[in-house]
Amino acid sequence: MAQDAEESIYERVARLEDEVAMLRHEVDIMKGTMRNKIVRYEHRLIKKGTDVKSIVE
Repeated sequence: MAQDAEESIYERVARLEDEVAMLRHEVDIMKGTMRNKIVRYEHRLIKKGTDVKSIVE
């Protein structure tokens, strides 16, 4: 019975690692989206003649 409990713990850890990886991927996608929005906003300001120091590097 102890071996069954250990296996379920390892399975839980593996599942949590997969969920963490999925969440990190989603955060990376959101970061990319926000970066693109900021760049587009800065580009619009530059077109209007506003002097902009980019926060995206």
